[in-house]
Amino acid sequence: MIDYSVSKKINPRNKEEDPKYYANPQVSESVSLEKFARHISDHNSKYNRADVSAVLTQSVDCLREMLLEGKKIQLGDLGSFSIGLNSKGALTAEMFNPDIHIKKIHVNWTPGESFTDLMKDVTWNRVANRKAQNALLKAVTNGDTTVNLEDEEEDGEADV
Repeated sequence: MIDYSVSKKINPRNKEEDPKYYANPQVSESVSLEKFARHISDHNSKYNRADVSAVLTQSVDCLREMLLEGKKIQLGDLGSFSIGLNSKGALTAEMFNPDIHIKKIHVNWTPGESFTDLMKDVTWNRVANRKAQNALLKAVTNGDTTVNLEDEEEDGEADV
């Protein structure tokens, strides 16, 4: 189940347009490598948490190494990983210098089959946004019986 909230936002490309409401995912938990490895090992795996953790850690190291060698790594249903570049232009091909013109290296992930259509398996749970949750917690902590959500609007954005 994916928790989400809804925010009213101004379109940054057209600030004259009326604001609209958009969905925002609300992460319920950040799962560490350790916890993820334990989760995998608890799914009827013959490998214990330490083994799974070691394989995942080594996978990250090897994935990074192979990406820096310019390879595309295909990991079945997980998908494929490759390098992408952000660069500024040079006036001529001869003037192009990677140390000057390439500004950033990023990793491209192309989802595999298991990740291409998550919509068919998702269930949604609408929750209060983080600002509203924090306002409620503050009110409860202070012993207040009301919560003012009007003050939560900033920079043309209002969460509901």
